[in-house]
Formats: sequence, structure tokens, C-alpha cells
Amino acid sequence: MEEKLANLLTDIDFEKIEMSLKEPNIFKALSVERMELKHSNFIGYLLNPNANHGLDDIFIKKFLRDIFSDSKADRRNIFDVDTINLSAIEIRREWRNIDILVILENDVVVIENKVDTMDHSNQLKRYKKITEEIFSKHRKHYVFLTPFGVDPNDDDSKANYINYSYSQISEILTSILEIYKNNLSEKVCHYLIDYKKTIDMELLMNDSLNEIALKLYNSHKEALDFIFENRPDPANILYPYFEKEIKKRGYSIGSKNKGYLRFTSQKLSKSIPKTGQGWPEKEAFLFEIDYFWSGKYAIVNALISPCDDITKQKLLSIVEKSKHFKKPSGKKWLVFYKHKTPFIPDEIVKEDEEEIEKKISDIIDASEAAISDIIKLIESEF
Repeated sequence: MEEKLANLLTDIDFEKIEMSLKEPNIFKALSVERMELKHSNFIGYLLNPNANHGLDDIFIKKFLRDIFSDSKADRRNIFDVDTINLSAIEIRREWRNIDILVILENDVVVIENKVDTMDHSNQLKRYKKITEEIFSKHRKHYVFLTPFGVDPNDDDSKANYINYSYSQISEILTSILEIYKNNLSEKVCHYLIDYKKTIDMELLMNDSLNEIALKLYNSHKEALDFIFENRPDPANILYPYFEKEIKKRGYSIGSKNKGYLRFTSQKLSKSIPKTGQGWPEKEAFLFEIDYFWSGKYAIVNALISPCDDITKQKLLSIVEKSKHFKKPSGKKWLVFYKHKTPFIPDEIVKEDEEEIEKKISDIIDASEAAISDIIKLIESEF
């Protein structure tokens, strides 16, 4: 594996990707590459000719030409765009849950934006009904925006919604950068370039860098899979915090698996026979904190693993005396104590160190009495 990793590091394609990804991109820096709300915000900004981007009506006109040239457009065609009065345009975001609403003098454009999901709960029908009620005198144009311009799920919406793609938005940006670049501020050009790069690489995956990445993966699949399996995520970022807190309280760390922190007392780690068949270190009994796999809770368990019958029965007869004991529902893994604390790992990792430490301390505090009681009972017999 070391040899495979070394070959990856010296591959010129790896260097190309590394250098390209180091280039600053405001959308990547803000981690909004696949966030629908943020995409809708920026597209709404570009559509507004009165915004401070300096594009005037260039973007909105190119967009409307695409929409009006579609057969589903309401009594409009591509030649109508230049006759429309854009001075009184209004762009609404999340109005009545509609992602983007473009209100013109005689037209209204409803845009439903989907990056990673599809339409659901009849939302497109609801938006159409709302628009028909509120804008009864306007020509109405319904747009379903997705990375690749797919149709909505239900047949009624397929008949009414124009399927529009991020590829078309990328084409508009390409056109603007080619023709109007010298007339735009340097800052706006950077934003447009960054946004086009974000669309091409993250949503469409047709950037030249995607092609290099695919080539590189095919050449170094085993090494890259190994790296991917060991990448940082909330499970391994949070583990050291749990381990530090457990050790600080004088406990002994048990078998390790991703997303779990297991522990017991110093005495029990040495005195209980290691005849278990489930954990790597073959423990028969441990406390376990599942802080990752639920996604919503940190769950403190006390459990007896699949082990020899003598040890299992002895442990069970002891812990049954605890006021915290609850009869296990399983047959192999005997979970006789459980306590849940709200804990969302994807959000917790974004907090500062002191806040993470406090929340982890609170989790263990909530079960400390039960842990202490169970340990005393078992230690008295082993």
C-alpha cells in the first residue's frame, strides 16, 4: 500500500488536481457547492438587473430567451424578450416556498430549484395553483431547474414545467465572460468564473478536472479507496474528544470501532475474562457511546457481548441487581442500560473546542450515576 500511495503522489495528474484545487473559489470557501438555497440566492442575484453586479439585464435576457423559446412558455417566444419592460422587475426568494419568483409587468416566472433531490409532496402543483390565484392576469411560465434538465415526477407538472438545466446557466456565464468580460469589474468576473467552475465541477461534473480525476482514479483505485476510507469525518474528528473525557475520569478505553467509544473501569478491564466474540479485544462487558451512527443522539449503552455462557450468566446475575437495569431485548448482545442525549455530529464538529468538550462532558454526566453503580456491582464480584 505504501508503494501504491507513493505512485499516486508522484503522478503528474495528481499534481494537476492538487494545484487546481488550491486555487481560491469563494463558493468552495463558503462550502455552499451543493446547497440549493445558496444557489437560488446567487441565481436570483444574477437575474436582477438592478443588483450591483454590473450585468444590467444581460443575464435575465439570456435566461428569458431560453424560457420563451420553449413550447411550454405561455404565449411568448424568443423575440418577445427585447420588448419587455425590465425596469419594474421584482425578484422574490422563498415567497410562499417558491425558490425564485420573477415578477415582470405582464409575466411571472416560477423557478423551482433542485440540486440533489426531486419534486415531492405535490409542491409543483401547489406553486402553480398559488401563482394562478395571485397572478391571474399575468402570463405564467413554470421552470424546473436541475443539474441536467430532467422532468418533474408527476405527469401534470411535466406538461406545465419547462425543464431547465444548470448546464444552460453555465452556458450563459460562458457567453457573458467571453463577450462582456472587459466591461465588468474584476471582482464580478471572479465571482462569475468561480460560480461557473462550481457548477461545472460539482453539479455537472464535466469540468476538465473531473476528467483528470476519473483517469487518476482508474490508475490508482486501490490507493485512493484506502485514502477515502480513512478520510476525516465527524466520527474520527470527535473520537479524541470522547477519549480525552473518558480517560480524564479514570476509565480504561475498550475496543475501537468507527463512531463508538467503549470503556470500562481499570479493574474490570483486567479482571473479566476476555471470552467475547464480538469486539476486537474480546471483552465480555463494556460501556459504549454511539455518538455517530444515530445522527441525532449520543447513546450510552451498558452491554454484555456474545461470550462464554458462564461469564455471561454471572454478569447478568450481577447487573440485574442494579436499579438502572432493564431487561435486554436481544439474545446475543445484551444491552441492559441505555440513555440518549440529543447530539448531531455533523453540527457539533463545526462548534469551537470548548463547546464540543462541554457537550461530551454533559453526555457522560447524564449517565455517570448508572455507570458508577454498575461498575461497583460488577467489581464486587470479579
